[in-house]
Amino acid sequence: MKIDVEDIDSTRKKIRVSLSSDQVAEKRNSVFRDVMGGVSVKGFRKGKVPRHVVESMYGKEVDQETASNLVSETLSEALAQRSLLPVTRPDITEMGEVKTGEDFAYSAEFEVVPDFELSDYSSIPVKKTVRQVTEEDIDAEVQKLRERSAQSRLIEEDRSAKEGDYLFVDYSGKFEDGETIDDLNRQNVRFLLGEEQFAPEFEENLLGKKAGEEAQFSVSYPEDFLIPEAAGKTVSFTVKINEIHDRILPEADDDFAKDFDVEGISELKEAIKEQLEHLHEDEQLSSMREQIVDDLLSKNQFDVPPSLLEKEEESLKARFLSDMQRGGVTEPEIGEDVAPKFTEKAAESVRTSIILGRIAQKENVRVTRKQLNEHIDRLAASYNLPPDQVHKAYEQPGTMEHLESQIKTRGVLDLLLERAQIEEVEGEPAQIDKE
Repeated sequence: MKIDVEDIDSTRKKIRVSLSSDQVAEKRNSVFRDVMGGVSVKGFRKGKVPRHVVESMYGKEVDQETASNLVSETLSEALAQRSLLPVTRPDITEMGEVKTGEDFAYSAEFEVVPDFELSDYSSIPVKKTVRQVTEEDIDAEVQKLRERSAQSRLIEEDRSAKEGDYLFVDYSGKFEDGETIDDLNRQNVRFLLGEEQFAPEFEENLLGKKAGEEAQFSVSYPEDFLIPEAAGKTVSFTVKINEIHDRILPEADDDFAKDFDVEGISELKEAIKEQLEHLHEDEQLSSMREQIVDDLLSKNQFDVPPSLLEKEEESLKARFLSDMQRGGVTEPEIGEDVAPKFTEKAAESVRTSIILGRIAQKENVRVTRKQLNEHIDRLAASYNLPPDQVHKAYEQPGTMEHLESQIKTRGVLDLLLERAQIEEVEGEPAQIDKE
């Protein structure tokens, strides 16, 4: 077998494989014997049809089957001999004809990861953010819990709306051309004035208004506004204030703390402190891993195979659209100004995967079945689900491979972190963003 490899560009190669006439003849005879064994011709017993009769009837099909078998049986071997690892299925671009006494040749094109020299990763500089949890941090989190547990009480007296009030409003909005959309028309919506649930101009125009009053004003939305139809446009609103409510915060005492499954306020504060410390450790590790990735990306420059880039870009867009829909945007769109950001992010993601994969291979970082099982068991416990059910879910095609890739990536990053040159710096505390 003769093999020639040609570089089309940095991410695409062409391989040409030539097979000797003897190898071709051997494969053709094998195919021919299979065909003869199944041929039935009137006047001859099955399997006893003369070769020249079968040749006249099925010779062309035998040649085509021989060519197909030669390609499928030798391409993988040829790639392995040249240590080539395609990232896409090779595309057969040229294929010769099978002829008696002649060699047979074919060509295939495919994408590969570009060859690059891996940078030194033995001592990557990393900043480690250090921050002690203070009483002020804990008190701030207690205040957030109080605000989330706030009660709403209708204001009977005739007073104007102020920041910190709950407003119940009807609003309708129209574009400058008179058109409107459902997202700009709502009835009896409750929101906390001053929390910027709506655009600042929207809320500012309701300050000082009383229950029963209407306000008319315009709001100009930025180009990146979450509602695509309103992005970059001006909307004229009519807003009626139906009710104004006081926000009543509970006292931060033992009774309040019991709502969070603890004995008293001191235990609640201790639990908050532990959670803040855990959050800070998680953010600390996440930040250091990101710094390692940024360092590797800056020092290892190479082109990304187009197919991998396209696949990752589509994956990022799908997750983005899904997140937007969960956030209430019914028909999100990705504009021309945003699309390049997905391409850039996808390229970084693919390059990161390639670099970390190269390091994993060099450092012999592997993922065992035990590690996979332990990870799935922890996941099941965190969601309070039967382990067998979660294990079964991970047996779906591609799911276990994805998990293995995640664990291997984390293993490589942890290895690099162990070897990193770490500098401690003072930082801001973590914040608890969920109830």
